[in-house]
Amino acid sequence: MARTHMASDESLQQIFAAVSGTTMAAAGDGRTAVLATGNEDTIDRYYNALAQKVTTAREMNVLFVDWWTANWNPNTSTYNRMLERWFGNVLDDSRVHGVKFPLFSTSNTAIGELTDDSVGLSCTPSTAAESGKDDFAGLPQFWCVEVAAEKNEDGSHTIYACQYIDDDDFVRSTNHLVWVLQKNTYVRERNEGGYRILRMRCHPSGGYEQWPQGTDRTGKTYPYIANPKYFAGMQDDGKIGGHTGLAPVNYKSHTQLVQLWRARGNQYAGASGNLLKWQERMIQLKYARKGNSGTIEGCTSYSYQYTAAIDAEGVNYFPVTTEQAANLLIDSYVAIGTHTKSTTDRNDATMHDIQTEARITRIEDINVDGTGYKAVYVDTGDTWNVVKGQTMLSTMPYGSGYNDSVRGNDGSRTNYTNGKEPGLIQKTEFQNGAYLIVADELWQWGKDGDGNYTFDIYTCHDQTKVTTDGSISADYTKQEDLTLTFPEGTANAWQYIEDTAISNDPAVLWPAAVSTRAGSGTGVKAGFSVIPAASGVRAAWRCCDLLDGGDASLAAATSYNWVGNASWHGGAGVPGLAG
Repeated sequence: MARTHMASDESLQQIFAAVSGTTMAAAGDGRTAVLATGNEDTIDRYYNALAQKVTTAREMNVLFVDWWTANWNPNTSTYNRMLERWFGNVLDDSRVHGVKFPLFSTSNTAIGELTDDSVGLSCTPSTAAESGKDDFAGLPQFWCVEVAAEKNEDGSHTIYACQYIDDDDFVRSTNHLVWVLQKNTYVRERNEGGYRILRMRCHPSGGYEQWPQGTDRTGKTYPYIANPKYFAGMQDDGKIGGHTGLAPVNYKSHTQLVQLWRARGNQYAGASGNLLKWQERMIQLKYARKGNSGTIEGCTSYSYQYTAAIDAEGVNYFPVTTEQAANLLIDSYVAIGTHTKSTTDRNDATMHDIQTEARITRIEDINVDGTGYKAVYVDTGDTWNVVKGQTMLSTMPYGSGYNDSVRGNDGSRTNYTNGKEPGLIQKTEFQNGAYLIVADELWQWGKDGDGNYTFDIYTCHDQTKVTTDGSISADYTKQEDLTLTFPEGTANAWQYIEDTAISNDPAVLWPAAVSTRAGSGTGVKAGFSVIPAASGVRAAWRCCDLLDGGDASLAAATSYNWVGNASWHGGAGVPGLAG
């Protein structure tokens, strides 16, 4: 695939021509004089002054490309060093972005209000057809960029390509991981007067701490954070990875996923819980909502199962009725099975023995004996037989890259509230229709001295030390402040999260309380499946799946799954920078 580094006079002239009247076009001779000094600090201070005047993502993109082009030396520059300078020196301001929510005891509403320098800003998600309004996208603390990167065995990382500098297709399609970089800001949460107050700023201040995904395993803290853009999939080289266009990795347990990532390198174990914490906070800071449900829903209501509408032999499509086809989305994934049993459980082999995870490429009209049907084509060269009323197609979790065409940092390709598509926040995809199995957390049921059920969380943020057998070793830390307690006799049922916890471990998204008082439309608008047990380690299954509806969200979880449980609705994530 062609690589097009933009460090050329011709490309720079094209950029300036495209943005006449912007901050960069007005820079004039001052820019020329500053660049002539050759002094990095002087140059970066000059561009920082411009960055603080930027109001749109497009202007900041242009500023980034111009800065990069003016500073790039093909003999000495590296992507890592350039991006450390950009995020550390150029993207810096004195603004404070904040949001305030009533705690559940004050009000059960999920709606808050923006505070501080965020007052007056607004955000509307985008689709592939329409750009929403995102007043945050061009600001230093929210501007973000995609990179192709790899974690190294020594705990460091190497960046190989960068959006706006290289072709998007190149950045997203190598066998490297695709991360989204954003400034490593300082964040503080506190409860005060019945409200939760969340603030973010560029500089340290009392009670503020940086995002955990800005510090690697060696303890080095970077001026940027790095979060995975995509869900995990199997690459063409047989290794698990995280770039666009990969089918989802389902039917795998926590332990199997850790082992798959270890086959890529000892520095990998899988998804980190800090991703969910950050995504939830971005929803809060941009949309003033406690949770994402109803704002950018994610894939929570896309469960369809159809038997073949006709008999056919040796076909490369699945026949459905016109009405059924209207519910299916191009580029979503499906399973096709002989369906020789009475069950419709997607875990049963006969539900996916023809195709397990195949992407819908097109849906076309066909006519059989004078009756019109729809043919659902998938991305394989296989052919198969279908039996009317028996052979079954089932929707499945999405693969990576469905939202690549969204015209903004947030949203979904065609509809961000109907529950049929993955969501996008700050360029990262979430809720693809499978639970995200988090690698660096293990949960444990127990009982206290009063006979109550207890549910504890243990974390191991060094991915080299995550156990491959799902045991809680001495490398795991029990989060003493996060124990959930349920009275003896608590029934197996969905309860709901009232508020998320202000945790001592900043990498953990965890409930402050779950109850039957909250519901799918109140509090965090997220379910917590309570399946009490006297003992037992559980894998961290988060977000829910494509048929959980109002239970699902970034903060949602189930306490049921053993570390060895594998299912169609358990999915693999990608490591970020931390650990």
